[in-house]
Amino acid sequence: MATAIVLLGLCLLAVTFCYIGRCLISPWGTCTRCRPGGKNRTCRACNGTGMRPRLGWQLFVYFRRLHSGGTR
Repeated sequence: MATAIVLLGLCLLAVTFCYIGRCLISPWGTCTRCRPGGKNRTCRACNGTGMRPRLGWQLFVYFRRLHSGGTR
């Protein structure tokens, strides 16, 4: 049982680091609210660009601004 918990923890760490790397390499992803395969000019989520920041990138920017504002 302890081995399964350790393996689960290692898998969770691997997935987390892979997602962080993905956010650092490519912070912008395709918009899921627009129709697939095209840009929707009236989409409020991406302003019609078809691209929007990933959730991990949004959290990184939020915490960076929070830290920057708190250390001034």
